[in-house]
Amino acid sequence: MLALRWLVVGTAAATTLKDLCPNKHFEATLEDIDDAVLRGPPYDDVRDQLALRHATEGRKGLEIGGPTPLAANLYGLLASCDNLATFEDHFHGRPELIDGADFAPAGEAIGKTLVGDASNLTNHVAEGSYEFLFASHVLEHTRDPLGALLSWDAVLAPGGTLFLVLPWKADTFDHARAPNTLDQLAQKHVRRRTNEDALMSDFEQTIRSVDVTRDWGFPPGSGAAELRERTLASEKGMQMLHWHVFDFHLLKELYECLNYDVVVLDLLRPFHQVIVGTKRMSS
Repeated sequence: MLALRWLVVGTAAATTLKDLCPNKHFEATLEDIDDAVLRGPPYDDVRDQLALRHATEGRKGLEIGGPTPLAANLYGLLASCDNLATFEDHFHGRPELIDGADFAPAGEAIGKTLVGDASNLTNHVAEGSYEFLFASHVLEHTRDPLGALLSWDAVLAPGGTLFLVLPWKADTFDHARAPNTLDQLAQKHVRRRTNEDALMSDFEQTIRSVDVTRDWGFPPGSGAAELRERTLASEKGMQMLHWHVFDFHLLKELYECLNYDVVVLDLLRPFHQVIVGTKRMSS
């Protein structure tokens, strides 16, 4: 059972996990997910294409950390799509990053480029200004994922869609790591309020548990020392690390906490956890 109560560092007041959730009816559970998504091999595509289309088509979208390779069908469904990113990324087709420039992942502009910190999205984007938010392999790179999600939620209008893709640890360099729990993410978020260093509390454990031999970014023979050096060398290095590990338990609890109805939940080849939800009109 999850521990739902703890003291906020530096204050005498206690807070609960429920206090952090837009959905005030949320209750944390550890019930098993009895779904084919966790049985057998990954799928080649989202099973419920109709639900995905209904949650996407004609909406004003914002991507975080794009462009995403092979997302052409998604871009084509949206009415428009802006993109927010922090640094250039030649591997993922982001050779330059100019605030206000056209966002044209397939050659034709579909929105604008925003340069900013995705973990504090409301510093750059007005609340309720988008109907669709898409982030592929981004959330695991944030040091305070619950805080990031709360800011992402804030820029989505009621009825909007939150579409996340995260790595499935079994087939990545995170294979030896335990998935985080919602309680762990909530405690880190609360402690950050009075102590920014709390976000680094499990840094060494993370560095030592990543299997660098499966990371294409390092030459053979590399290990924890090389990963530590790259991470601490720059802000880009800090953003490249997988700070947290997600599974379908955690993702479903996050969506329920945030007050979303899950409409798509799939494991896609080769290691992509996909979850799509729509923001309920009220809690």
